[in-house]
Amino acid sequence: MKLDWIKFIIELVIKYGVWGIISILIGIILYLLRVSLDEDLSARWRSHFYKAAYKISGKSGAEKKYIENDISSSINLARRKMPFGKEHLPKAIKVEWFEGVEGETSHIKENEIVVRLDPSELQERNIILLANALVKQTSLIGIRYILKEPLEISMDLNLVKNLLTEIGNRRILDWFFRNEYRPIINKSDEIREWNEKIVEIDERGLFTRLLLVELDEYSKRILGKPPHLVKFFEIAGLVDFLYKIATKALGQDVPLDYIKWHIKIGVIIVGETSKILDDGVDPYLKAFTYIMNRQLTSIYIIQFDKALLGHRDPEAYEEFIKFTQELEKRIQEKFKINKDFELLYKCRDLLGNTRKAKIFHYIPVYVS
Repeated sequence: MKLDWIKFIIELVIKYGVWGIISILIGIILYLLRVSLDEDLSARWRSHFYKAAYKISGKSGAEKKYIENDISSSINLARRKMPFGKEHLPKAIKVEWFEGVEGETSHIKENEIVVRLDPSELQERNIILLANALVKQTSLIGIRYILKEPLEISMDLNLVKNLLTEIGNRRILDWFFRNEYRPIINKSDEIREWNEKIVEIDERGLFTRLLLVELDEYSKRILGKPPHLVKFFEIAGLVDFLYKIATKALGQDVPLDYIKWHIKIGVIIVGETSKILDDGVDPYLKAFTYIMNRQLTSIYIIQFDKALLGHRDPEAYEEFIKFTQELEKRIQEKFKINKDFELLYKCRDLLGNTRKAKIFHYIPVYVS
């Protein structure tokens, strides 16, 4: 990657001479301005500086500054890549240094975590420690008192896994899988079973873009209400519902609506090429009408891109894209809804192939 940039700069200078140099200088200035205005990017550069200072001087002050800036930049830059509906996992981490032998965290007040960190030689463990703290403090808020531990652990583990994956450091992921993920999953069959379901939901891109979005809304609906086993079964049932959709084989029928006391959602899957090419958008509009008539409070349309179709039949692929665009337009025109978000993402199908997908979330507006 660095060699590509060097080659690009050399070619730019050779081709455009002075103007090429000016363009490079303008690019550098704009980048430095961006860094100065972005606390997380600034922290990343500060971490490089303090790491070099520590290696040269060996002073503990430089080591501490390196650890603080490296952790905060790694975690927060990765957090910003993780979708949570139309938002990101909230930034609620503040690194403060406390001397100690082993890493640990303790929540002391809103938006602040006191951290006892390990020496910089164990930086992988420090980053994982902070990732765990961030996930536990900023996700599943308002429903943790309802969840049974195996399901709570499974969701936390996979959120931390996603966060660490976005950091892009293989050593951190190796440490996490070896020392935390696998040992915790293997503690019980119940944890393993819930984890398998969450993994499948996550592989299809529906963990942070659908499940956590609905759980966040659920927490608002039950605010102030005491824990009850029925509430846990509503949440557990939602996980099972999405697991069936995530593992749905082509042509297989699975339930596409989930209606309980506090959760009423419907899902429409645009995935069968022949169906939309032969019948157009009308069957999907009928499905949307059916959901609206049932007074559901949340509607998701999941569209899997037919990338493979483009290689086999480019004209059919263009027709598929045109129909999906028409479907969105007709929905907006025909129904009283608020469009909450639209997210384009990549996921894996049941065969392990990487696919492009898009998810739409609509909130119906019912006139009483």
